[in-house]
Amino acid sequence: MKNILTLTSFEFKRTLTSKMLLVYILIFTAMYVLTGILFHVYGADSTVVAGYGQSFPVEMLQASLTFTAVFIAIYVGEVLIQERNNGTIKFVLLRSVSRFQYYFSRILSILLFSLLLTSIMLFIGYAVGISFFGWGDTFVFYSVVTSGLHGIGVTLLAGLAFGFAYFIFGIIALLLSQFIQRISTLAMLMGISTLVGQYIIIYDQVKQYVIYEHLLFFHINLFEKSFSHSVTSFGVLVVYLLVIGTAGYYLFKKQNLYV
Repeated sequence: MKNILTLTSFEFKRTLTSKMLLVYILIFTAMYVLTGILFHVYGADSTVVAGYGQSFPVEMLQASLTFTAVFIAIYVGEVLIQERNNGTIKFVLLRSVSRFQYYFSRILSILLFSLLLTSIMLFIGYAVGISFFGWGDTFVFYSVVTSGLHGIGVTLLAGLAFGFAYFIFGIIALLLSQFIQRISTLAMLMGISTLVGQYIIIYDQVKQYVIYEHLLFFHINLFEKSFSHSVTSFGVLVVYLLVIGTAGYYLFKKQNLYV
């Protein structure tokens, strides 16, 4: 357990000081500012937001689908593909670290990065939303109309759901990264998959079992659908985690990393 926590802590600290994190922040800031400008110039019909500063952060989560997916894929590439190509993995494994401990630390790192990225998006959302619209008297998020602390609570809960869905997406990317040699290839593949995936979820019979449905709507359906629907969706994501996480580990276990 100590090795897992040490590896995860080291990776998270490296992430906090990486130049790529600054790039993500700048891209999200630019996108959010552009949304605010479009709202003021062309009105509410041109954007996904209603014009209330306190609900701006949660409204913008869904608009970040492909960007977030690509950023998750790039991060996964950095923690596995880059370390494999650089030979870092084999040196770590020579220091009393098992393959299970290493792979599990990658899974935890993806979870932390997903939550970190979501937190950054919400923080930028509040900063930009308040700058363009003020705090406002009302929080509006689909059928949820409230204000104040309750609105903040809804935003945080939606953010957790959003981050968890993208964590599962990252686990899928972690599995695929074992067959891919370049980070750019993985990022492109995962980004394109989100565009294609939006057409798959038009079929009601399967959409609740498809990851792209949860990337787009898990944080929304939490408030719009029944409790049983949310429990089923959460269960589907947990099954993804267990099945794909286990499959990824067994593939990693059998790889020859010492060539």
